[in-house]
Amino acid sequence: MSDENACWFCSPGERTDPPAGGWLYDDGTWRVGHAPASYAIAGTTILEAVRHVLDERDMTPAELAGLGPITGRTVAAVAAATGCDRVYRWATMDAHPHFHLWLVPWWRSASTRGPRYLVDAIVTGDGSTPVEAAAAAARIGLLLER
Repeated sequence: MSDENACWFCSPGERTDPPAGGWLYDDGTWRVGHAPASYAIAGTTILEAVRHVLDERDMTPAELAGLGPITGRTVAAVAAATGCDRVYRWATMDAHPHFHLWLVPWWRSASTRGPRYLVDAIVTGDGSTPVEAAAAAARIGLLLER
């Protein structure tokens, strides 16, 4: 398997849980998928560059130009679909040299905020159920189609 296909989110052979609802958006440069249910709370999406690049330093002018608009559209879709108060962003590119921007819904009623919340919502939490993830993905996907 080449390095470009070894990415856990991109390669069906690497992940144990596919993105709920499939790819919710794909313009050939950027694509969005709901995080696998076992990884994160419902409504968490992952925006990724289709081309495997580490970060903005390696992006083409077209990738850079598209990043802001699709991030804004996805943040708006996540907020509208979940009713959250804020959408946190998290990008580490730790395991693979591929830009993945996690967009995580946050509510004022949460017992934590900031990095502690992100760890609870993605790393140590129970994630969501497949039904919750699929429902959130469907709502987000419809909003991204507009």
